Amino acid sequence: MTSAFYKPIGRLKGEMEWLQDEFLRAVAAGNQRQSQLACEMAVIRLHDAWARFCRELIVLSAFGRTVTLSGVPIPPCHRSIKRCHLVIPTLLVRGRYRFEPRWADSAACIQAAQRLAIANFSTVSAALGATNSPAEEIRHARNFYAHRQKGTAQKSGATNLFISPVRLEVFDLAAYTSGNVSVIESWVDNLNIVALAAAQ
Repeated sequence: MTSAFYKPIGRLKGEMEWLQDEFLRAVAAGNQRQSQLACEMAVIRLHDAWARFCRELIVLSAFGRTVTLSGVPIPPCHRSIKRCHLVIPTLLVRGRYRFEPRWADSAACIQAAQRLAIANFSTVSAALGATNSPAEEIRHARNFYAHRQKGTAQKSGATNLFISPVRLEVFDLAAYTSGNVSVIESWVDNLNIVALAAAQ
C-alpha cells in the first residue's frame, strides 16, 4: 500500500521551492521595492502552503486506510468516517469548533489532531511542535503583512528577522542565518524536514 502522504508532501515541496526561487530571483534583480513585494508574497504564500499541508496531514491521518512513510498502517479514527470529506464535520462536532482550526498554528493543529484521536498522534504532535520548525516565525511575519496592526507588529518584531524593530515593513528574508543559508532557504528546508517527520 502506498502512503497517501506522498502527494501533499510533494505539493508542499514544489510550492515552497517555487516561492523561494521567485523571491531570490527578485533579490538578484536588485530592485528593493520588487524584492520587498516578493518577500511579502513569499511569506504569505509559505504560511498558506503550510496550513494546507497541515490540514491535509490531519485529514488523511483521521481518515486512515493508509500507511505512514515508514510503513506503519493508520486505521480510521472513527467508524463513522467513511470518506475523507467527513473528517472536518466530525472534528467540528467532536471539538466543539464553530470554524476550522488555524491549521498553520502548531498548537491549534495538534489540538485538532488530539480531538480526532488520530492513531499517529504522537508522531504528528512531536514533529509539528518541534523546536526547529519555523512555522511560528512564518505565522507571525505573515500576520503582520496580512493585518499590519499593533499586536501583529509586536509579535513579528520579536522574531528578530526584521531589519528594524521600529520600521517593520522591511523584512530581511534574504539575510543569512548561522548555517550560512538565507532565511527563506532555512525556512523551506526546515518545513520539509518537519513535514517528512510528521508523516513517518
